[in-house]
Amino acid sequence: MTIALALVVTLLTLPNVSRANEIYINQVGDDLTLEVVQQGEDNYFQYCAVNNDTNCVNKNGVHNGWADGVASDNAIVTSSTVGNDNTVVVAHSTGQNNTNENITNIDIIGDRNKVENFFINASYGGGSGGLKESNIEIDGDDNSVKHNSDSYGEVEANISVTGDDNDVIVYQRSKNNIANIDVTNAGGPNTVNIQQLGSGYQDTGLNSYSLTQYCTNSNGCTVNVTQN
Repeated sequence: MTIALALVVTLLTLPNVSRANEIYINQVGDDLTLEVVQQGEDNYFQYCAVNNDTNCVNKNGVHNGWADGVASDNAIVTSSTVGNDNTVVVAHSTGQNNTNENITNIDIIGDRNKVENFFINASYGGGSGGLKESNIEIDGDDNSVKHNSDSYGEVEANISVTGDDNDVIVYQRSKNNIANIDVTNAGGPNTVNIQQLGSGYQDTGLNSYSLTQYCTNSNGCTVNVTQN
């Protein structure tokens, strides 16, 4: 087992006030390359890969089956941050004996943003896995991004958010769902919900979606997409 771990944490301490960043990593086995960089204060980074750990929670601090995994396989996590009070979860809960690649990469610059990732493979040993990639980038404040996935196959999401108060959820069941989303707002917040489920647990269809949303409505804009 080879694990390369690069961890950089910057804590800011003011006189008589301690507002440290927190990092919790629970990972066992396989090839991991992890880099975490935080610069603001009160930021929380998680990443888990072992099941039944009550410290592994979702972006709202609630423990559930999506927030912890079974084995690590190939990982590459990376995060970044910069602002204050941001929450990054990740999870990669992938199975064993599968052709896994995982990858996440999350970047945040503003404050009070919350990001999940997850993937889950549920110990499937049939060798039909692969990729599962999520690259999420946020610039503004108070944004919420999720991307779950169930996943035996190739998933990929690439989400970019700019502006404040946007809410993006993408749930893809996998064996080939790809999504690419770009959300911006110069007015009200965007709410985007894309699911690409498929007809069975392991979808054999090729779902793909690309969305660019720009909202000038002060009351906000909503988009819902579902593909089966």
